[in-house]
Amino acid sequence: MKELVLEDNLCHIGDNNFSINSANASEFRIKSAGASFSKNFKIPVLKTDDEPYLIIGSIIGVDTLMAQKIGQSHAINAYASPPEIYFNGNKVAEIQINGDNQEIRLPKGLIRQGRENNVTIKAGRNLFRHDYTDYDDIEFMNLYIDYRPSTLARY
Repeated sequence: MKELVLEDNLCHIGDNNFSINSANASEFRIKSAGASFSKNFKIPVLKTDDEPYLIIGSIIGVDTLMAQKIGQSHAINAYASPPEIYFNGNKVAEIQINGDNQEIRLPKGLIRQGRENNVTIKAGRNLFRHDYTDYDDIEFMNLYIDYRPSTLARY
């Protein structure tokens, strides 16, 4: 097995409260399902040299400071914390920019081989809003785990 598809549908998380200046806001297609996305799935027993990567096929709407600095977000006078990626309850990554095929290496020690695992993506928060929590709206699709032979196995 080379990959395990977790979600092939378009997903939108956040609070449906976003500016037209938000990164790719004009491309949003569906309403938010809440401030986070979570999926349970079973991972088979891995070969010793397999390295698992969580791949996000496409992600838009990320309004971090870095996304602003590289011209992806045009939100004025505000930016958001990055969306956070959790694997089995452990934070494994933050998404700083929009784009395709973003890869997150999953620590093998966190994987429950042959048992149920969980991935959660939490929306970032507007860092300039203090009177209430303003979640950054994002859309993503094609979430899967890719298994690759370890580069260390070649040596």
